[in-house]
Amino acid sequence: MLARTVDLFRAIALAAAFGAQVYAANTDPLHSPECANARETLEAALAEPAQTHRDHPERLARARKQVADLCLGRMSGHPQRAGAPEPPIAVPAPAPFIELPRTAQARPPVTLPVPVPAAPRAAAITACDPAGCWDSNGQRLNNMGPLLLGPRGACVPLAGQATCP
Repeated sequence: MLARTVDLFRAIALAAAFGAQVYAANTDPLHSPECANARETLEAALAEPAQTHRDHPERLARARKQVADLCLGRMSGHPQRAGAPEPPIAVPAPAPFIELPRTAQARPPVTLPVPVPAAPRAAAITACDPAGCWDSNGQRLNNMGPLLLGPRGACVPLAGQATCP
């Protein structure tokens, strides 16, 4: 029973495919007898040498136009010979252009570059007493426990030099 069903489906598929080919052959202008005749005429015009007839270029142009009209139809850009014309397509009118009033554009605020402070330079410690030390820049560095304090904050003493902010 299953084999008969499969055979039935195959027969239906073959019939549908054949019917589609027959339909395409009947509706496709490339497979029409008029197109075949026009192609044969064009091939004959292309095969003959140009020197045989004076009107060879004109005949060749006419044969090409006839093939385009009969075989390509609407795709050729020429009017189609058979069938009803397509109805016109309604195109909506474009929307009117409305120009908006121009306003003053806001400018971004001007930012000035921020100066980058120079890196602290190490100054040589020149003289010390129980309350603090003097450096080579003439600044007084006061003792605050193990630290030395300069006019702008704590200094880092290292190998006879002090680096202060």
